[in-house]
Amino acid sequence: MACAALLGGTIVTSTAHADDAPAGKVKVTGQAGVVSDYIWRGFSQTWGKPALQASVTADHASGAYASFFASNISAQYVPNGSLETDVSLGYKTALKGVELDLGGVYAYYPGANFSKASFTPAFNDADPRTLELYASATVAGINLHVGYIPGAFFGWNVNNSGVNGVFNAEQPQAGLTGDSKGAVNVEGSYTFAIKQGWSMQATIGRQRVPHSRDVNWNYGRVGITGELGAGWSAGLAASFTSNPKAFRNYGSLTNNGQHSNPGKRTAILSLSKAI
Repeated sequence: MACAALLGGTIVTSTAHADDAPAGKVKVTGQAGVVSDYIWRGFSQTWGKPALQASVTADHASGAYASFFASNISAQYVPNGSLETDVSLGYKTALKGVELDLGGVYAYYPGANFSKASFTPAFNDADPRTLELYASATVAGINLHVGYIPGAFFGWNVNNSGVNGVFNAEQPQAGLTGDSKGAVNVEGSYTFAIKQGWSMQATIGRQRVPHSRDVNWNYGRVGITGELGAGWSAGLAASFTSNPKAFRNYGSLTNNGQHSNPGKRTAILSLSKAI
């Protein structure tokens, strides 16, 4: 599912394709499951804790698709947030053996806002909702994905994420020095089959946030997923980042004195079922 792959980075994904839908018809598929940690581009969205997730995808024979993804998140990382909902719209087609995918994914966090982070003085109003436009090409198991965020990067600005701002006080030089609009993500992955129903995937990527210092990061992920029967699937993956200074010993946005390293190396277990 496009939104899970782009924003969620989870393996609770739909496996439907437009080619599977009868001509002129729409095929709807979905999954629900649990992951030991919700990792997005190398960073935990749940403060290192498990997440319940669900997704549904509608594929049209024309190549058009729409999908929805939901997961719990932590208010310690997303200010006053407890839920992430992603909606994506896109179009897939094949050109000389290359599968092309163009679309956009919109992430919305009900009730979340930097102004509700537990700090005094309070941050200015800044909603983390974000639209990312993307394009990808896949051939022989190799995928290249490019994402572009025309607006602010998940609500970040010099007030809430600037130098001497919300990032780790031990690294005061880390943060934004200007507008975060125009963030770019480049990611490559390779998937290959191990045996029927089982596959391995390796991913590397880089996230760049404009006008930032010690914030941009590289990330990677290696994992294996497989079918268990009766609609059940399981997976195990390892995630890592270049651990930029801005996220080292990251302080909770609930201002409860807790700290974490959301970009640390971690293993992720998953279990899901088709619904």
